[in-house]
Amino acid sequence: MNLLLDLGNSRLKWACAENGQLQLGQTLLHHEITPQTLRALWQDFRPKKIAISCVGKAELLNVITTITRELWNDISVHIATTQVCAFGVTNGYSQPEKLGVDRWLALIAVRQKTTVPVCIVDCGTAITVDVLDADGNHQGGLICAGLMLMKTALAFNTADLPLANSPHHVGLAIETEAAIYNGTLFAACGLIERVMSELPANTALFLTGGDAPIIAAHTCKSLTLETNLVLQGLAITL
Repeated sequence: MNLLLDLGNSRLKWACAENGQLQLGQTLLHHEITPQTLRALWQDFRPKKIAISCVGKAELLNVITTITRELWNDISVHIATTQVCAFGVTNGYSQPEKLGVDRWLALIAVRQKTTVPVCIVDCGTAITVDVLDADGNHQGGLICAGLMLMKTALAFNTADLPLANSPHHVGLAIETEAAIYNGTLFAACGLIERVMSELPANTALFLTGGDAPIIAAHTCKSLTLETNLVLQGLAITL
């Protein structure tokens, strides 16, 4: 069994990987990542390997690696890094190391699923878009604020707009919170649909990340929902 850890901008997702299958563990928000919590979650495990994807805070990564050394000091910890070329994917960035490792791992995971052109949209704290052609060449991507970040920006940078995070009926709104909820949702969907309109007709669309189910339900495109592409990519790299 291998232990896979995805430390994102707002949470830690982790899974045990064995025989090609992922068994997901409890997702932790950043403030829940403490030595006591991690020790309680993992103390009964005996992993063969540990792999970590980190785009979160360095101090939280230190907490995680300290606990892994405490529990299993004879097991090396692999911190994933973005490569120029690996597992059938060629990085398209002019400075390859600047491509976020979470985006890189998602590209690797999807490349193992299909060889048609793909568009991968990670719907997390930020919304990232990455396009891969049929030969595995990364064509580049886009980044914008995620749903919650858009709502937070409106709430903290305007005088009278609330922080609107409760779901509402989708459509034109007649009250402010619903207008914010739908405006941010439509912005995300519009981004995806604009990108897809400029790609080859046979491009497959993959959505991942915490808000992927919400956005997928309102995107006018055929798509595949894969909420754990980063963990899948980590498993491939071990």
